[in-house]
Amino acid sequence: MRKTLLLLEQIDSFEQFFAKSVSLPQVEVSTPYKKVHSQMAHKIRAISKRLPFASLHQFWIAEWQKRIDDFDTIVVFDNAVSQKLLEFIKSRITKRTKLKIWLWNVPNERIEYLKENFDVYCFDQNYSKEYGLTFLEQFYILDSVNLDEKTDVLRDFYFVGADKGRIQQLDQLAGMIEESELTYLFDVFSDDKQSNRSGINYLDSKITYPEIIEKIQESKVIVEINKEGQAGLTLRALEAIFYGKKLVTNNHHIKDYDFYNPNNILVLDDVNSVDLIEFLNKPYQSVPKHVIERYSFSNWLNCMTKVNRREE
Repeated sequence: MRKTLLLLEQIDSFEQFFAKSVSLPQVEVSTPYKKVHSQMAHKIRAISKRLPFASLHQFWIAEWQKRIDDFDTIVVFDNAVSQKLLEFIKSRITKRTKLKIWLWNVPNERIEYLKENFDVYCFDQNYSKEYGLTFLEQFYILDSVNLDEKTDVLRDFYFVGADKGRIQQLDQLAGMIEESELTYLFDVFSDDKQSNRSGINYLDSKITYPEIIEKIQESKVIVEINKEGQAGLTLRALEAIFYGKKLVTNNHHIKDYDFYNPNNILVLDDVNSVDLIEFLNKPYQSVPKHVIERYSFSNWLNCMTKVNRREE
């Protein structure tokens, strides 16, 4: 059996959700380094990783290093990338094992080093084209969420995310929602309260991903505000597909995707010409199963393990 190792830090709640959800027998998910359970141990590990001693760095690498020959493919996610780690893996694998980098977020400050030395894959079409990377569709993975279990709908629109300069757009959308006498909840991670709208909820700390899923299931529409220039699918768009929710987004590239349906997706460029109530009242059109499958973890894994860009 061909085995694949996925290395990623599991700091935030979604990363933990993803790692827990992978249940394929041919896939192992691990943190790159040994887990520590105290602040002091964390500091010692961080310092050790920076010191110019290979043996000290290797001491902190997790147990997967002892079985490195078992894997045909090793995928290092961008949040785990460091030159020391990549060079260590590169020095230990044979030609049979393919080492690949997955960019889950862009831009990446190490992109020049990565593209010159490794096989790099990315979810964003524009970024992939700009830096000569291999484009792969973003993916989603379902945990033990019971999609058949009925959840009471508590609101029309839901947004969750950090401010990142998006509060003005959120405030404008909130105003339109209020004018339409619809309901919304925007959970925004920010220390600076820039809007007094009642539906914008400023959070001091992040909420867990299971809590986000619960709020998504309680809502009719997911709101997505992308960074300027971003073309790839985000987690919010994939959640809309997998949980059968409508989507409001500022990503005009979404019209090019096979799951796009104006009944289900409203692009903010069009928001002045479309009544929010009219959009909300349009019947949701189910996305065909074969289309959803294209954005599944299984399909992503299949593509990742088959494509060998540096050999083309």
